[in-house]
Amino acid sequence: MPRPNQIQYLIYPPSKELIEEWRAESDEHGTSLNNYIIEMVEKSRHLENTNPRPALSRENSELKEENRKLRDDLRIKELILQKYESELYKFRYGAFSDINNQGQKEYDEKLVIALKRGRTMSDRDIYSELGIDPRDAESIKLVSNQLKGLMRYRLIEETSLGWRWIK
Repeated sequence: MPRPNQIQYLIYPPSKELIEEWRAESDEHGTSLNNYIIEMVEKSRHLENTNPRPALSRENSELKEENRKLRDDLRIKELILQKYESELYKFRYGAFSDINNQGQKEYDEKLVIALKRGRTMSDRDIYSELGIDPRDAESIKLVSNQLKGLMRYRLIEETSLGWRWIK
């Protein structure tokens, strides 16, 4: 029977062996089984309060912020690289800026290889293959003039679907 100020609560442990383990541990600690169970429950509750979760949460937010900064940095570097590659393309194939200009010109090897694959390629396919931004008018002109030059040598033909290597 509980005392007048106490509350009684029944627990149902999963096995008799567990109760015996608890009883043996309570005897080792020199306390009753009831006080041992209460002590263990309270210890468990206080452990949750001193849990390192705030540290993990802080670390997680710091890592997310670092990840965001690295992604932004990567995006900027990709844009700079794309700009440099565009400038390099213009420098390398600048001889094609005037199609009527006579002299020795070196065609873009990637362009020739892509066309030699045998499939018909649209202008967008070609720009994508060469890594050229379709908004870069100067690079587009250089590619277009190379295509016209290859067509002049009867190596390619323009169809309604795009450009195709003549076999």
